[in-house]
Amino acid sequence: MAKVLSDLNFSISFDYTYYRKDGEHKKEFSADIKGYFLFPLNNENEIDASLTLIAECKYREEGKKWVFLPDVNKPDTSTFTLGHTIKSLSEFSTIKTKENLISSFEEKLEFALKGVEINMASGEVYDKDIRHGLSQMKYALPYLIKDDIEGNVFGHLVDAKPAYLISILITNADLYILNEDFTIDKIKEVEEIEDLARKVPYLACYSEIGPDFTDHHKEIFKNFSELEEYENLEAFEVFQRTLKDKKFGMYNSPIRTCSDLEQSFYSTLKEYYSQYFVCSFEHFPSFIEQVLKMLSKVTKIKR
Repeated sequence: MAKVLSDLNFSISFDYTYYRKDGEHKKEFSADIKGYFLFPLNNENEIDASLTLIAECKYREEGKKWVFLPDVNKPDTSTFTLGHTIKSLSEFSTIKTKENLISSFEEKLEFALKGVEINMASGEVYDKDIRHGLSQMKYALPYLIKDDIEGNVFGHLVDAKPAYLISILITNADLYILNEDFTIDKIKEVEEIEDLARKVPYLACYSEIGPDFTDHHKEIFKNFSELEEYENLEAFEVFQRTLKDKKFGMYNSPIRTCSDLEQSFYSTLKEYYSQYFVCSFEHFPSFIEQVLKMLSKVTKIKR
């Protein structure tokens, strides 16, 4: 997988390390791979934006399949929000972006509420490794988000470019999403997984926000609203205000984002940390190429 990212001009590092609480003490944890990409595509002399990728890799024995429960909620009560699987921090810049393209990209995704691993030979079903992979990325993300924001706030204003982040759980297991009309009775009747589920190359999976993660997040973003004292943050705020919606008067306020991250409200944590990509290794190269192509259009600076 690292070779795939390297061939796409990502800068790669292994075992991205971070701290989280384990009982009464802090313990070192890590995510398998961190990748860093600079836009625009095919131009090393300019920088328009950045993409940070964090990934967990799960190699499974042959005969094991990952099966996911689809989002069975009605559209107006869905736990998913379009545009939140790819995290955008573009408000910490003075560059206009086309954020609607991210939502349009995610609109084509399959959304799943939960995943389990099924051993087709033994019939065993468990979800430990999927939950563990999502958790590793979830607890790493706050550090990466904080680094991107502080990099733009503390650096030279002219160098502050939009930053994006994605987190991907990658596996060699085949991925399936249960058909919407599945029932327990149907599960008992079928002989092949294809009789009750459809195979997919990748999907977006939901992960709930718990109290332990909330405490973890509060510790990382403690006193974060103090960034308001820096000139760059005020410059970002002034620029974003010029993009205010003419009808509703709303805009992406970087000052409010800093405050929300510090307060660690559930709505804020759900926005940044509840949606993750799950991708089969076979389709990982084409998926990343699609993401890069889309984000290059989101932040395309005219020169």
